[in-house]
Amino acid sequence: MLLLPARLPSRVFLLSLPQKDCAKALRACLLVYSLTRGKIIPHQGQLEASLASTSGRDSAVIARTGYGKTLCIAIPLLLEPDTITLTVSPLKRLQMMQVQDFMQKYNIPTLAINEDTSDSPDLWKKITKGEFPHLIVQPEQFRLNHGHLPRLARLLHDRSFVSKVARVAVDEAHNIQTAGSVIDGRPAFRPAWGGLGEVRTKLPKSTTFQALSATMPGYIYRTIHQNLAFRSDSLVIRASINRANIIYATHVLVDGRKNLKNLDCIIPQPFHPPMRLPRIVTFHGEKPETSNLSEYLNSRLPPAFQKLRICRHYHSDMSPEYLEDTYASFADPDGGLDVPKIDGVINYGLPEKVPMRFQWEGRAGRSSICDAFALTMLEPWVLEIGAAHLGDVIEDKDDPDRPLLPGGLSKKNPVKKERVGTAAVRLATCKGCKRAAYAKFFEDDSDEALDFTCLWCCDGHPGNGFNLSKLFLGPIHTAPAPSATKRKRTNKKYRPVKDRPDLVQLLTTWLTDVYQKSELRFVRPPSFILDSPSIKILTMAYPSTISTPESVIYQLQQSEEWGTLWAESIFKIIQQYDRKLAEGETTESEQDSGEQSASEEEAPRPKRVTR
Repeated sequence: MLLLPARLPSRVFLLSLPQKDCAKALRACLLVYSLTRGKIIPHQGQLEASLASTSGRDSAVIARTGYGKTLCIAIPLLLEPDTITLTVSPLKRLQMMQVQDFMQKYNIPTLAINEDTSDSPDLWKKITKGEFPHLIVQPEQFRLNHGHLPRLARLLHDRSFVSKVARVAVDEAHNIQTAGSVIDGRPAFRPAWGGLGEVRTKLPKSTTFQALSATMPGYIYRTIHQNLAFRSDSLVIRASINRANIIYATHVLVDGRKNLKNLDCIIPQPFHPPMRLPRIVTFHGEKPETSNLSEYLNSRLPPAFQKLRICRHYHSDMSPEYLEDTYASFADPDGGLDVPKIDGVINYGLPEKVPMRFQWEGRAGRSSICDAFALTMLEPWVLEIGAAHLGDVIEDKDDPDRPLLPGGLSKKNPVKKERVGTAAVRLATCKGCKRAAYAKFFEDDSDEALDFTCLWCCDGHPGNGFNLSKLFLGPIHTAPAPSATKRKRTNKKYRPVKDRPDLVQLLTTWLTDVYQKSELRFVRPPSFILDSPSIKILTMAYPSTISTPESVIYQLQQSEEWGTLWAESIFKIIQQYDRKLAEGETTESEQDSGEQSASEEEAPRPKRVTR
């Protein structure tokens, strides 16, 4: 306990509080420190949110994953154990995880309430008496559902129970706008979210409401504030939403979504166990696609592994038994995927709204000590409508993500192209920093809004060494290059075509030898060292342009770290080969290596990689 004072929030903050609140804050620190065996002490933002909830103030907590929003709900329960907190949560799976977290970590009796909750009279008697101070509830349990009034909705007419409800915490509160409101003329996806404000009228005036989310730009916050009837003295705690360990990138789908080769990069061929496949979650806009894709990816595995169903589809239409089995396999660190350590998220097709995209991408890298990536694969038409329409659009601060195309508002059943939001297209076609674009959209002007701890920030920084292929074991599927006959004339010099095959062979032999000796050969392909396009660049380069190891780095636009490992060896191979050519051992005179004709094939665009 001697370590506690050194880890407390700042003395300035504690002394700025009224004496009663200061005592609450110190007590909260002691309780959390004790229950977590010294692992956690609340920080200032968590204490401010908790003090608001226990002092009659509504509040909004806008912060990224890892901020500790759960503790903002737990602390008031620890300080006032004889009261009840209703936490609104969107998904059954999330409810189960939250129940486990509150029970195991903070020893708070917690119960999930949804359509699967037992109707046992004994259970509901305990609920009514307040034996479960924390109830995690799906919003549909507050209102008439398919002609049936749920038990919890009926319980809101019980004065004895209602008098104990001191707080309502709305987790993932952005759903009030994204799922519970009429958007672009289309009915609410889950209208119960939009009806949460009605719950307030059935609870004591002293009951406080708290909205928590990482996805709360100004226009969504205003909807939440109005819907929940926040009081004028409500508190807003805003921390950075930046996920510093995530690399952001976009890539255009070749031939659209139906060409599943776009995801060949996930499972390389050949696949050599014990190569470690990356842990990836792929989000789709259409449920049938999930089944097709999982079957396709499994078919790329060796026959012995196909039966293991390593790749599985998961959506709400599946049976509860299948969902439970799939999730258990996914979350098991020994047999499946460790959820906090997801290597990457792929949006297979552009999400229609920026908050949707940000939420999906936020599933990656929840363990902040590990780098992760978020790749959005765009339909080709996204670039087309962006180029054609974005320049004429004036940003709407009340709805910056309204459909870019007019048909999105006028048609009863618009297609995806007509539904996709303006801000979503603007972010997808952004040529600059993706992290900065997110910060602007979410109004994050904090000092750490643009910080990143991963290898690259995003694909929007030319010259930073970003290379999408380095995030995967397999090659990125790209469209075939245009015919050489259609290319413009050029006066650039290249190595004579007849002198290239031998050099290709020398570099390939060197690569094979180096790769076989590498301790990391089981977890990365040879292309991590030198890929085929890079070999092509080197063998096409005019001899005089590669005169030092540094010129190898320059030709390939590689990093200094890569150059330290490989540039010297590659340069020596090329130097020795050119020396033999000059001596006349393998080729003709210097005259034949002059300017190439205009029909000569151009070198591909260089790719830079940081090891």
